[in-house]
Amino acid sequence: MTQPELDEQLVQHLAKIADRLDGGDENVDLPLLEEFNRLAGTEIPFAEFQGIYGGEDHITYVRRVLTERATNADPSLDRDRLIEMFTKVLADPCDDAYLEYVFATVEKTFGDSQVSDLVFWPGVYFGDADNQRELKPDEMADAVLGRYVQRKKR
Repeated sequence: MTQPELDEQLVQHLAKIADRLDGGDENVDLPLLEEFNRLAGTEIPFAEFQGIYGGEDHITYVRRVLTERATNADPSLDRDRLIEMFTKVLADPCDDAYLEYVFATVEKTFGDSQVSDLVFWPGVYFGDADNQRELKPDEMADAVLGRYVQRKKR
């Protein structure tokens, strides 16, 4: 499975719409919300657009939404491939597009919605508040797979 390529014109257009919706009026901007959801293939409520700018750029938000939508579970994803993915994440943790792809792939494949915590806040992921530890890619892969096995046992 490879990282999805996004239509850059669509990304730019949707980012402009998201910018207008962020802080907009729900009644006045309903046509914009409908256009965003139609073009993105989503059903995002108006409230989700409120405050995007405080947390991330609108373009980053749009890339995340489109990447999550275009990414599927990968049943062939194994420990070695997870290690490769986490190695690349650690080599360039500012590559937002790749991060979103990895996070979406792991969540959809293994049901682990906290993989971003594993990378950036391991204390939150493990529940022990030790966010100072620096995990190696193989330790991250083992953590994801370990959680997956535990979930399947339930």
